Parts: sequence; C-alpha cells; structure tokens
Amino acid sequence: MSKELVSGVAGGLVGGLVVSGLMKVPAIRPSKEVVEKKLLNAGESVTLKPQTTYKFAIVLLHGDGDLEVKHTVTVNGVTTELMGDEQAIELLANQTLEITATNTSTVESKSTMTIEILSQAW
Repeated sequence: MSKELVSGVAGGLVGGLVVSGLMKVPAIRPSKEVVEKKLLNAGESVTLKPQTTYKFAIVLLHGDGDLEVKHTVTVNGVTTELMGDEQAIELLANQTLEITATNTSTVESKSTMTIEILSQAW
C-alpha cells in the first residue's frame, strides 16, 4: 500500500472515532497572565509568581525594570538570576516555574520588570 492510502485510512478512522464520540479530542485552553511592574522598597523581596506547573508555556521577561532589582527565575529547581533591565524568553513543557524579585538597593525604591506568561492547558 502507498503512504497516502495508509495515511488516508488512518485519518478516516481517527475522524470517524471523533465524530462518533468514541474518541475524545482534548480541549486546549489558552491563557495569558501578566505580572505587572511592582515598586519595591529598599531591600524588599517579593514573590512575583508562586510555584506553578505548566503543561506548555512561554515566559517573556521584558527587561523594563530597574537595574538594581534582581529577578530569580526557578524552572524545575534550576535557578537563573536576571537584573531588571535584562530580557529573556523561557519555554516550558511540563515544568514548574517560580519567580521572585529583590531590590538590591539599600536606599531607594526600585521597580520590577513586566512578565508575561502565555500558556496552554488541556
């Protein structure tokens, strides 16, 4: 048999199972979370994103915060530190994410960066 014929038969079989209700296609639920910039007092630390497990996500760290704010990004126990003016993109697949921020200035209030998390669950 040719590949096209086998592919067509397999596609028809799966399509028939879905239409008949014998096979369920998972519903994909997209979501977008935005962690807005926060003003931190001198020496203050906060959790921006508590530990959360994502099936699939893209994390965008905008780098629009102050240089003196250290962002600690932990993915499945592996930690990376970024200052507020550094940009990064992280791709997650069945992984946990946690983000904290610390104002390293001992004198002035400073701002965290904007963080976007685009995710899909099913």
